[in-house]
Amino acid sequence: MKLTAKQKRFCEEYLVDLNATQAAIRAGYSSKGINKRTTRMMANDGIQQYISELMQEQSKRTEITADRVLQELAAIAFSDRTELAQVGKRGEVCFTPTDELSDEAKKTIAGIEEGKYGTKVTSYDKVKALELLGKHLGLFTSGADNSAALEKLDEVLGKIEGGF
Repeated sequence: MKLTAKQKRFCEEYLVDLNATQAAIRAGYSSKGINKRTTRMMANDGIQQYISELMQEQSKRTEITADRVLQELAAIAFSDRTELAQVGKRGEVCFTPTDELSDEAKKTIAGIEEGKYGTKVTSYDKVKALELLGKHLGLFTSGADNSAALEKLDEVLGKIEGGF
């Protein structure tokens, strides 16, 4: 199916924020009846195919892939925070120098700052990373057979354990 220039522009604009309504407006469509129009456009096979092609090209250009995103989430979700700091025998906190941290441990650090009461190291939210991974694997679908998702989780964990 051949797309018009306006439809192609809609697809290109859609990649900006994955918001069909805003993409249609930016592509020059009237805001009158925009919800019905965007629903029809997003159901159009030609538009879906072109968006998919654009996303693949974008992924190649940016080298951002689903695998890379999942690897980063996995690094956060399955990290051992004691790699960052430990509590000494007298209750003092001992930080691991950043140049001694593994690449995976470094991925978990959200920030390091010197404050009024000493150094503060913050890390990304493990629970949120686990939640996102679980959603990706379909683990939280009620009443569903999760055996395929659990197999996928085992596969991801196997790759992580081998790669860390």
